[in-house]
Amino acid sequence: MNQRPRRQHKPLGSLVEQPKFRPEVQGLRSLAVLLVVMYHVWFGRVSGGVDVFLFISAFLLSLSSLRKIQEGQPLKILSYWLHVFQRLLPAAATVIVATLLASYFVIVPSRWASILADAKASIFYYLNWRLAFNAVDYYAQDATLKTPFQHFWSLSMQGQIFILWPLLFALVAFLVGYLRLKVLPTALFVFGPIFVLSLTFSILETGSNQGFAYFDTRTRLWEFAAGTLLAIALLKWRLPSILKVPLGWLGVAGLITCGWLLPVQQAFPGYLALWPLLSGAFVIAAGQTGSPFGADRLLSAKPLQKMGAISYCLYLVHWPLLILYTSWARKPQAGWFDGALIILISLVLAWLLHKGVERPLRAWEKKPGVITPSTSPAGATHRHQIPWSSVLRVSSTRLIRPASLILLCLALAGGLVFGGQKWLDAKSAQWASNEQYAGSERFPGALAENANQRYADPAIPMTTDGQLPPLGESCLDYPGIDNEYLDSGVETSICRMKLYGDPDAPLTVVVGDSHAHHLVYPLMEGIARATDSNLILLFRPGCRFSLTSGPAKPGSCQDYNQIVYQQLLELHPDNVALVSTRTSRESNEEILTPNLEPALAGLTSEGINVIGVRDNPRWTENMFECAQSNRQNPASCGAPLQDKMAETDPSIDIMDRYDHTYRVDITDGLCPDNYCNSIVGNIIVYMDDNHLNWSFSQTLVEEADQELHEQGWDPYDLQIPSSQELLPAP
Repeated sequence: MNQRPRRQHKPLGSLVEQPKFRPEVQGLRSLAVLLVVMYHVWFGRVSGGVDVFLFISAFLLSLSSLRKIQEGQPLKILSYWLHVFQRLLPAAATVIVATLLASYFVIVPSRWASILADAKASIFYYLNWRLAFNAVDYYAQDATLKTPFQHFWSLSMQGQIFILWPLLFALVAFLVGYLRLKVLPTALFVFGPIFVLSLTFSILETGSNQGFAYFDTRTRLWEFAAGTLLAIALLKWRLPSILKVPLGWLGVAGLITCGWLLPVQQAFPGYLALWPLLSGAFVIAAGQTGSPFGADRLLSAKPLQKMGAISYCLYLVHWPLLILYTSWARKPQAGWFDGALIILISLVLAWLLHKGVERPLRAWEKKPGVITPSTSPAGATHRHQIPWSSVLRVSSTRLIRPASLILLCLALAGGLVFGGQKWLDAKSAQWASNEQYAGSERFPGALAENANQRYADPAIPMTTDGQLPPLGESCLDYPGIDNEYLDSGVETSICRMKLYGDPDAPLTVVVGDSHAHHLVYPLMEGIARATDSNLILLFRPGCRFSLTSGPAKPGSCQDYNQIVYQQLLELHPDNVALVSTRTSRESNEEILTPNLEPALAGLTSEGINVIGVRDNPRWTENMFECAQSNRQNPASCGAPLQDKMAETDPSIDIMDRYDHTYRVDITDGLCPDNYCNSIVGNIIVYMDDNHLNWSFSQTLVEEADQELHEQGWDPYDLQIPSSQELLPAP
């Protein structure tokens, strides 16, 4: 019986000459990682080089996969996964373990839990998602910017793509092998929509939630898809020779200037990320120009080729080294000289990591019995000969060694993280138990009787939880509160209540921003607890309470404050407590909260008491971390009162114009003996650079209560309707 003759197909490799090793691509990779390092170390900026790094990875993976499909070679996905992670994990695990050990000696204890969590996320390739969710957490932003593992976000995303992309090429292989379709159009059919949909989603999410979008894998898929589309294009078309030289240099210039001209960290990965990707695409498309003036001559130079061999290791080591150094030196970033030393040391460490870990394992990988390049059967160049069953097939001899190495890396690095977390849990329980002693003889805080006691025995474990305890019940069922708007999340507002007294007990409402949350609320909460009265907290991070006239943009702070003001008038509480001034990080400039007077006039005219609390000092560095690093000399983290606060409370003149106003100034407790310190009475004062530690705030309640009573304030001397009258009749 005659068989139907098989159609012969021109191999992809003959369409455009594509050598297996492309020195200009290696040089481009080196240039990208060098820009990443220099921008990080010297400028504290993002270069866009990471985007090119991801783009190149997708391009090379796609080029290899497309050729295999065309030539009838099995993809062997499982073998590929083992091959990739066998190369990636050992060096990464080594850096993770070394960074954890160094962090124990350099990083302050309050950050250990976050660092261990980041390390675990780095090991298992999901750090980008952890950072994405932290990026929208108001109080987690500072930690997100300084983690020594932050650079693993791109490696995590790359690892996710190394799992997903072979599956997509398996789909291409299936369509080509069983439906007898052409390779390149099929690949375009699969990856083209990914590019379009992901880019569209990236633009939309970057515009509405850039902090989350920056680390979101979905917003970066188009960058990987662009690498695949470039591979498809170069396998089909040749760039005209006349364009190669100018296009190559245009790509190099675009890559070098991207991080300087564009706000990468604030605007990526939306449409602006096309800049570095197009720059990389121009260089790759130009390829080997054959001209002495081509950019490939520069990129193919020996130094960049050598650098390419250690580029992965250099990316791994430079960021932890930078963060550990700046944390130790208490500097926001490195200067020119110490930055040059960091880069030099990073190069040395990268070379050692490459020689000691990466290169030996690559040589071991090529030994018999380990994964080796697959060869197709003779003449197996036809699409219908692709054995679908071989996509996931792998022999046991090729499975054991790489799988064992991967498991060993995960066990060593993961075991260290797991053990560290268990140890830290025990330490944290010990630290947390100290919170109950705030205001006691061991931890007097602002209640310390003399200057010596204020720094008593810094060897005693101090409270380290600067966050506030749970806020209490939601205001959902409290009469007069419109929860449809005010209880819809952190982006809008938080509404919580604590009822210490009977329904007819006085009601105080705390309004404002995060300082109302961390400064005013603890004071009023302590007073409410002591007097069996009731308390409601309405706060929105970043929105200091004030009142402006005229229409406000929907969703803005002005709009939110106008709604809160109307809520207060309807609720008619006994007291409204707020922050009356605003301090500065850089100087002693302290001003009255802008547009506060209209709110004062309106509330007091309704007979509502307004309690204005003077703001606390702000700092240019994280005082919580500084205090932990300098427990023997806490004064080194502080400053004279005259350098941090105005000589007198700027709200005095305004508030004294109105009846029903009371002022609280707890500056003496924050800055005893006219010096603002990081530790007072054996308690750390701040939780970051401007928010008070809850434990310390508890020791200020007595001072605030005394000031209020000295001004004639009495929570039970009511001259206005009590909250009982607002409750529905039984």
